[in-house]
Amino acid sequence: MRQIDWDDLRLFLLFIRGGSTRAAADSLGVSHSTVARRLDALGVRVGTQLFKRISGRVEMTQTGQDVFDTAVAIEEQLISLDRRAFGMNRDLAGTVTLSAGDVLSVPPFLEVLEDFRLSHPKVDLRLITSASLSDLDRRDADLALRFGDSPDEHLVGRRLTQTARAIYASKSYLERTERDPNGQHAGWISFSPAGSRESWKKSTPFAKLKTNLRSSDMRTQQVACRAGTGLALLPCVLCDPDPGLLRITDPEFVPRQDLWLLRHADTRNNARVRALSEHLAQAVTAMSGLLRGETAETYRSWVTDL
Repeated sequence: MRQIDWDDLRLFLLFIRGGSTRAAADSLGVSHSTVARRLDALGVRVGTQLFKRISGRVEMTQTGQDVFDTAVAIEEQLISLDRRAFGMNRDLAGTVTLSAGDVLSVPPFLEVLEDFRLSHPKVDLRLITSASLSDLDRRDADLALRFGDSPDEHLVGRRLTQTARAIYASKSYLERTERDPNGQHAGWISFSPAGSRESWKKSTPFAKLKTNLRSSDMRTQQVACRAGTGLALLPCVLCDPDPGLLRITDPEFVPRQDLWLLRHADTRNNARVRALSEHLAQAVTAMSGLLRGETAETYRSWVTDL
């Protein structure tokens, strides 16, 4: 057991979490055979079998579970040490990573980041845009812009603004359906999975329209809406600046959709995190009108009593 090092334990964690040697190999950028060989060697050093394959599934032995739990505890301590060390760094030079939902990848927000880059040339700003949440505990990101009603208790930050959504359509869709708003071409671009009740339609003026297309990705919904596929219920920050779309309902504020700027308590005193946090807080507050749907007008020349 004294010969086991962290690389061995980390490999075992990746193997168990991924469920296969191939998943672990992909994470490490090594071959499948290398992972298999190292796992076999780890079992030899421990002195007993760590896992079994039952009906194609990986199941840990009691010893394997003990090794896994120990590895998780060590991993958490190392991650915590990394966060604390990063939090004590006072240099305005080096990397800082921001996580923001892809819905914020609009020119006004990207211009805010460009302003930060120009004013802090020694800071390497990295941006993660994804629908999934980056893990601030594990430092997947150092700062995060998130939509919600309240952050996790161990995170620190501030509520920046409310955000609004509305229903959008393209000019081609409106022209095609104006004379026959319930015709075969009329319908929704839905964010609900197939088989769901789509109860959100009931709160709109277009509750009876069928679904033309389904997508969980907001960017795809936006592009499909611009192409005339159907109506889309989307954030104003994403669609108000889009010249290919018209907003056909007034903005509405949705519960649990306030915009928060968050970071882990251990990293809040890092100089780069503080500088980016202050820059974002001021800039996003200044552009709150866009997030609240106050920078565009609602198109009212279309039939709305479907």
